[in-house]
Amino acid sequence: MFISRFSKSFILPLIMLLVTACSGPQPPDLPAQTIAPLQSEGTPAPLIAPTATPMEPAAVDTEMAEEDELLRLWAESGVLSPFEMPGVAVGAPESTPVCGNELLAGYEAPDSEIYLTLQYEQPLIPAAVNLVLKAMTDSISRVEILNTKTGLGREIFTENSDRSSGDFPVNDCTIRIQLPVDVDFEINSILIGFNDLAAASLLDAVELVGSPVIYAEPLVYWRVPLKGRAVSLAVDPLNQVWVSTEPNNVLKFDVEGNLLEEFTAPSNGRISDLAIEAAGDLVLSDGEFGEYIILSPEGEKARGGGDAPTVEVAIGPGQKNVYMLGELAGLYYLLSYLPGTGEIINPLPLDGTAYTALAFNSENQLFTLRDKDGFLVEIDALTGLEINSIPLKGYDEGGVLPEDLAIDREGNYYVLFTSNDDNAAVKIYDPDGFFSRSFGTLVDQPVNDWQEGSYYKPEAIALTPDARFAFIIDGYGETNYLTCLMLRTD
Repeated sequence: MFISRFSKSFILPLIMLLVTACSGPQPPDLPAQTIAPLQSEGTPAPLIAPTATPMEPAAVDTEMAEEDELLRLWAESGVLSPFEMPGVAVGAPESTPVCGNELLAGYEAPDSEIYLTLQYEQPLIPAAVNLVLKAMTDSISRVEILNTKTGLGREIFTENSDRSSGDFPVNDCTIRIQLPVDVDFEINSILIGFNDLAAASLLDAVELVGSPVIYAEPLVYWRVPLKGRAVSLAVDPLNQVWVSTEPNNVLKFDVEGNLLEEFTAPSNGRISDLAIEAAGDLVLSDGEFGEYIILSPEGEKARGGGDAPTVEVAIGPGQKNVYMLGELAGLYYLLSYLPGTGEIINPLPLDGTAYTALAFNSENQLFTLRDKDGFLVEIDALTGLEINSIPLKGYDEGGVLPEDLAIDREGNYYVLFTSNDDNAAVKIYDPDGFFSRSFGTLVDQPVNDWQEGSYYKPEAIALTPDARFAFIIDGYGETNYLTCLMLRTD
């Protein structure tokens, strides 16, 4: 079960695995494409204001603030059904000048249930859910937490008699309702049901508080120094690792880190990227003259292009066309060539202002990174148009600079960063664009050297076909490395 973060329609086709303890009849007239709500036996009492004067935040909130491992996330997307209205209760209360959603006042009350589906960038094991409202209401009927990948969920509103409210004077918001949560599984979605539109219009933001699952850092299998600045990286079907370094050197290593071959690339300019085509031949791109060069074990097999200086090169699984990301006068183009024919699809201008990386997944879908604003983008290889995109940062992040991209056979995205909010070198996103985990540490301004497992100005990432090993090149000046990481021990 999944929700695609690439979807622009905001229709969330989910099939939920209902938790037995929370299952029950589905409310009438729910659209087939929406989430079937989890219900406890009987009808839950509405969420009402306590009779006492609004109090200070409960002790649970103070304890949370003292625990560094707890994260606080605001919703990244919110869709109000049955209207399929996007952007509801998204972001922090400070992100909008007013509290709530005044637009809902102009809508007619629907016949079916009104409910809000919120999605969060990172799954957490939840400790609390905090609702921020313009005013207290007694018409919130249910609050549920969900894991959209596994289908696990819990109706936390009816299970939590220990809830509290407190003043929350941000913009014209006044109330925060705190719902403690005690489950042992990750969640990335919250559902909130309303008895009427007036209650829905009062909700401004929903905070998910919890702990991320801590993953062990992958083992650094080996690390070898490189002569010259590392430029690009590729892995062939035999798990041989190809690296280019300045000026136009190409090195081949085996999976154990032994240097097998070294030669000077037959380039008229400078090598900007490497790729491997289906037969295992090496494909080079020339960053100055825009040529591609295909090298087989017997020597140069084909050469072409030359229409624009190139940044990246890629070939889809089973494809013959060579795709290149070109840059000319500050504009970016997708260039496609059929080797041996001189055939080229007209240079296709790309929508964004700056791109880096170019990679196909196993289904021949083409992806790149908009490095200036931090987006992972799917590009139509025939038109150059952006089909879908997802942000690689949250609402409160800044300085997010993705550098390179690798995709495994399962469709998971391994994004290499030179800068982000938590100094993670690599962040993994699942095929639907949800953050999964991270590994590696970015280093700022090392004097001469840095520890294994940390990276300074990382340049490229590549995976073995079975995604058991990952390779990263990094460095600056006279100090450059190729690192092999064992992602799996099987």
